[in-house]
Amino acid sequence: MNIAFVVPGFSADENDWCIPAHTDIVRELARKHTVHVFAMRYPHRVDTYAIGNATVHSFNGVGSRGLASARLWKNVLQSIAREHRRARFDVVHAIFGGEAGSVAVLAGRLLRVPSVVWLVNGELVGRREIGYGADLIARQRWMNAAILNYADCLLCGCAQMVRTARTRNPNARVDCLPLGVNLQRFARVPSAHANARFVNVGSLLPVKDQSILLRALALAADKLPHAQLTIAGVGPLENELRALARELNLAARVTFAGNVPHDELAALYQNAAVFVQASRHEGQGMAALEAGACGCALAGTHVGALADLARGGGAITCAVGDANALAETMRRAYTDRVALGERSRQMVESEYNLTHICARLEGVYAR
Repeated sequence: MNIAFVVPGFSADENDWCIPAHTDIVRELARKHTVHVFAMRYPHRVDTYAIGNATVHSFNGVGSRGLASARLWKNVLQSIAREHRRARFDVVHAIFGGEAGSVAVLAGRLLRVPSVVWLVNGELVGRREIGYGADLIARQRWMNAAILNYADCLLCGCAQMVRTARTRNPNARVDCLPLGVNLQRFARVPSAHANARFVNVGSLLPVKDQSILLRALALAADKLPHAQLTIAGVGPLENELRALARELNLAARVTFAGNVPHDELAALYQNAAVFVQASRHEGQGMAALEAGACGCALAGTHVGALADLARGGGAITCAVGDANALAETMRRAYTDRVALGERSRQMVESEYNLTHICARLEGVYAR
């Protein structure tokens, strides 16, 4: 097959992780198929280059607005059409809705080839209390509505996103197909997970709600006297979260690890007993899946892939925004960490592994 991927950004070179799950899926598909990636905003150069066996076309659209944004769309569409004339694309596939999804749908219509859009973020939500979600921005909301109406197939990273997409357009073809985990990079180490360390990985933003996580740790302190928490990520709430940790007398228990490079994340997970998620929304949640592949017991809020895993016994979850419930979930996960970690690992390996996801994706394309 000849596949066109449209993405907001992509790896600038072989050593740039950008969004690793996207790079992994492209690399895997490019082993057997011809793959062109059209990266609209990042990297910050206009170029054509190779990542693995895939060809990447970058347009440096960073900061483009208004007429400049329209020119960016035109340039990307013309580049897709030019490659299509050289060798006909079988499918145009966007990762993310919004701009990338709209361009993929437009290209599909113009070239008369099927379009697929992967919704794995906040495309179908709008949380005013935390300023999160594409629904809060009129332009994004309109683009995603058009995608729901005109894409030939929508792929969602979790069951909740599928339900939302089908509610908004009952006639849309929607499948639950998450991004896959690279099991060569994320794997269990037999001697790990014997400690009382919890880990959370995510940007320090309101939607990730690490403040509730800190409050839950404080509430669980008497039942988890030796618990330590590592929070890996950067963001505008870092100073506020550090202050809250001091206020809750958790300074000695909580480590703010900052931006952990992607190739060091596996070691972080392998040296923790429980991965805990406090998010108010997840379109999927790659960090939880990567931690599960490394054998961490999975616990946290009932959103994204964690909610799907919980239905099969691969995670313990609780309601969003409830510190007491999250404290109890953390306690239960730690108490059952060996058996839960094994169930988490088995489910991630069987249902979310990259090879399996690519095979399912090929089936979508073939259909």
